[in-house]
Amino acid sequence: MQTVELVDAQSRLDELVESLTPGNEIVIEKNHRPVARLLPTNSPQTFRKPRPLGEFAGKFQPLSQAEQNDLVLHDKVWCDPDA
Repeated sequence: MQTVELVDAQSRLDELVESLTPGNEIVIEKNHRPVARLLPTNSPQTFRKPRPLGEFAGKFQPLSQAEQNDLVLHDKVWCDPDA
């Protein structure tokens, strides 16, 4: 697996596409975070099948109002302040 920054990939796209071989992939990063993958068309698909609708129905209970009041928002994520 090869990683390339987005600005480099934009200027070298032809070269990157030509270098793809079966089983090989190129990960394109933006600010050192993966944002895309280049795969050859003849490589096996590695995508997950979608989960069936309702697979987790009834397995989770919503928080009560008291439980919601006990949570605190930290950096856009709800956290238990006692944890």
